[in-house]
Amino acid sequence: MQAYDVESDDGLSLKVQKWNEIQAPTRSLIIIHGLGEHQDRYKHVAAHFIKDGYQVYSYDQRGHGKSEGRRGHSPGISSNIRDLERVIESIPHENLFIYGHSFGGNVLANFLITKDCASLRATVLTGSWLKLFKEPSKFDVALATVMNKVYPKYTQDNQLVPNTLSNIEKVAEDYVNDPLVHNQITAGLFKSFHASGLYAIENASNISTPTLVIHGADDIITHPNGSKQLAERIGELATLRIYENTQHELHNDHIVNEMLSDISLWFAEIKVNQ
Repeated sequence: MQAYDVESDDGLSLKVQKWNEIQAPTRSLIIIHGLGEHQDRYKHVAAHFIKDGYQVYSYDQRGHGKSEGRRGHSPGISSNIRDLERVIESIPHENLFIYGHSFGGNVLANFLITKDCASLRATVLTGSWLKLFKEPSKFDVALATVMNKVYPKYTQDNQLVPNTLSNIEKVAEDYVNDPLVHNQITAGLFKSFHASGLYAIENASNISTPTLVIHGADDIITHPNGSKQLAERIGELATLRIYENTQHELHNDHIVNEMLSDISLWFAEIKVNQ
């Protein structure tokens, strides 16, 4: 595994990992993690796609993991989209696939809508933050709006309950004990990403990349209906799969092997340049 830095437009060092080494790879994959976590929690996901022959990359988003930036903060969705672009620019990407989870799925969905995706062959969105299961109150939204104007780095607890991540108890235990996991979210990040999730649903018809949309039926962090609505608006280029008896982190739940195998089979149907 090779680690290297990519510099963001505003001078932050983003930590990237190249999980394996393939000479002249025909397919590359980038993994984008969720809110409050980091790329190393996807080691088993990377290993799965390495076995499939992919050159696999991942990175810690700004304010997360070992990357620089205030914990849980972003100036807005455009900064995270540009960070993803900078990571893409750092790798050979003729036949590129991207896997985005939750917060990372929000970034990826908006990337697909707003950027040139000619180099992308297909993407997968898992448990994407498009709609929250518990929608924020008008007061919460108003407070975030005010704080975003006054002090966008104002930080609060993200109120994530670890045992709602997975049906497997050890997942919550490991999450709580992971020194690189944090529970912070700033007014600036919340304000932007709450809006950008809804924007992605409304503008999903602009997505022109084959997209596999996945959600756990029992997810009470991000709402499965957000993924359903996104897939419906993408249309023929979208494939929707809802996994029963599964919570937010599908890749850490009982159906992980089934889900990863399903992604592999779906990816295998995508034509690539040789």
